[in-house]
Amino acid sequence: MKRVMLGTTALVAVGGIAMPAFAQEKISIGVGGYMQQWFGYTDQDDSDLDREFNPANVRQEGEIHFTGETTLDNGLTFGVNVQLEAITQSDQIDETFLFIQGNFGRILIGAENSAPYLMSYAAPYAGLGVNSPNFFQFEPHPESGASTSGYLNEASDANKITYFTPRFAGFQLGVSYAPNIDERGGDRQTFGLNTDEDPGDFNHVIGLGLNYVESFNSFDIALSGGAELANLEKQTAADDRRDYEAYSAGINLGYAGLTVGGSISYSNTGRKDPDDEGWFYDAGITYETGPWLFGATYSHSVRDYEGDGKDTRDLYEVGVKYKLSPGVTVGSAIQYMDSETDHGAFDDKIDGFGGGMFLGLSF
Repeated sequence: MKRVMLGTTALVAVGGIAMPAFAQEKISIGVGGYMQQWFGYTDQDDSDLDREFNPANVRQEGEIHFTGETTLDNGLTFGVNVQLEAITQSDQIDETFLFIQGNFGRILIGAENSAPYLMSYAAPYAGLGVNSPNFFQFEPHPESGASTSGYLNEASDANKITYFTPRFAGFQLGVSYAPNIDERGGDRQTFGLNTDEDPGDFNHVIGLGLNYVESFNSFDIALSGGAELANLEKQTAADDRRDYEAYSAGINLGYAGLTVGGSISYSNTGRKDPDDEGWFYDAGITYETGPWLFGATYSHSVRDYEGDGKDTRDLYEVGVKYKLSPGVTVGSAIQYMDSETDHGAFDDKIDGFGGGMFLGLSF
């Protein structure tokens, strides 16, 4: 259960805030990141939709991270984090933010995921994962609303301010505020104002995260809970939107290389015509011994249209990883997906098997 909390767990007391304060040198930028490559084969049955796919696929994912920080004589730390997509994307610069850290906690300012996303725990896995995976092997139904992720991320990389308290007796609290989610990722936003009263858009997004991390005689426990709330700027012409709200909870338990855990999340989807809602569950178990990691995990996703049917997706995985060195990992995964789209005029089923091998480098 050696999960890195994406920079949120290391909030320790690092000195006072008396002024004046000077750093010894200017900030030096370091380079890090990761690259992942996947070669897989997928046999998917969706003959009702009359679609044909190439079963063999090569997929890649990666980011280059530019990071740096400096600590003043009074203990305050100032830092920068800029994440460049290694593959051409619509947001070529992904997360990009500054942070301030001291005995008061940590403040993030810029385009970064919100507190409930960063502080959450979900099912452990040893393959691709079944909750917001980097690689999704199957082609979903084009009209399915069943989510592939249980993380709270409506505000995603919108510009925001986030505060994390220091960890006290195992507990830590995080709060995020995004005034508007029109712009995300590397959008500059140096001039003018965000538009408001846009039909169907959300503003004033509040994210709340709380987790508890502790160890007792080699027994590890991690708990998390989160909420994300957003105001609807203006109804659409169809009057089919409403204020957004979502909630999540997760748990990981670890002992002697064995980790079990899972999560649950709920969203009202921000829509009210029909008055639908979404649920996501996942559960998993992994075992780590030396450089090996073995695991099995499962997720279930539902989009319920309240009287007009529902979309469901079940995803199962068994996987294995082997660490060749601290920065080189190889692995394999086999997955089975069973999904159904049953709302409005649709009544279709899709199922299939997929598997393959991956190579991951971190630097």
